[in-house]
Amino acid sequence: MRKDLLARRGRLGFEEVYGLSLRIQRRFVATEEFRSAKKLALYSSFRNEVLTDEIFLRALEEKKEVYFPRVIKEGPHLAFYRVNGKEELSPGSYNILEPPRGGFEALMEEFDCAIVPGVAFDAMGGRLGYGRGYYDRILVRAKCPTVALAFSFQILSEPLPSEVHDVRVDSIVTEKRVFRI
Repeated sequence: MRKDLLARRGRLGFEEVYGLSLRIQRRFVATEEFRSAKKLALYSSFRNEVLTDEIFLRALEEKKEVYFPRVIKEGPHLAFYRVNGKEELSPGSYNILEPPRGGFEALMEEFDCAIVPGVAFDAMGGRLGYGRGYYDRILVRAKCPTVALAFSFQILSEPLPSEVHDVRVDSIVTEKRVFRI
């Protein structure tokens, strides 16, 4: 299952990723989760994950505070730092764009909405990431809606295998629809 999804994502060209991502991002910014959020946790896309640039720009236009994760090796865990422009991000752990350490940090409990990436999802909000558990460890503290951005082919009809520490998302936004869990 995971290999099939990774192979499908690997075959996506940039134009297809960009076009589908744009539709997903536009659908997300129309949600109540985005409209009501003042403090937003966002991610930098990795490999062929749904892009987030449009959400970031729209959030800044609307004077929302936007925070991106940085992998902190001690722990290991994610810490979220405020970002005011894409130029503040640079390649970090796993070559993913990250904010610098030492900026204004927010705790997961402080966000109004947390947007999370993933490899695959199921209709019950199950999420499969890259297997390191960074998001599961931090999402247990979330008091806000958690929203996954996904291409429709990443939504599986069968339940994903789940472990005790896995954290489900509250909704999934695809290019076709919003799944409320």
